[in-house]
Amino acid sequence: MMTLEEIERSNVNKDVAREAYEQATKRLMDALETKKSYEQKAFTLFNAYLTISLALFGVGGALYKDDGLAFPVLAFWICGGIFVAGAVFFVLALMDDRYGAIASNPDMWLNRGTIDGDETVLPRMLAYVTYYHQERIDQSTGANNKKAVHIRHGIMLGLAGPIVLLTLLLAGRWVGG
Repeated sequence: MMTLEEIERSNVNKDVAREAYEQATKRLMDALETKKSYEQKAFTLFNAYLTISLALFGVGGALYKDDGLAFPVLAFWICGGIFVAGAVFFVLALMDDRYGAIASNPDMWLNRGTIDGDETVLPRMLAYVTYYHQERIDQSTGANNKKAVHIRHGIMLGLAGPIVLLTLLLAGRWVGG
């Protein structure tokens, strides 16, 4: 990729600069749409996991009321705890992170030689904005990757929860009788 100095010294083609800017803007918009999608998924799964954990804690509490602190009670409470841990990962996915903005700041444009410049200024400015879009895209992609990892960990815990519950209930049957 060209440096800012190389862009400054080059004869930037207006049509190519416009196309590069539009492509970079679309790529950045894709990253921002992915952010929205991940956050919607994390919020939905968070609500589901909390509901499941409350149900598991409730079943464990009902069993506790009847049988005291028996093995099945612990199994339901442990599984409920696994779903709470999964919900924590979804909260982490919803936490704020740095994302790139689509538009450029006015201070890039409101300078002598730019705002009052000749016909060569616009293509060069489009090239500059496109250059900075790469940083914004990288920043947004990195933040999305973090969200994806948190969501993946939460989903894995959700998959592990029923397996742990079933294993503990079967082990309790085997040990208890």
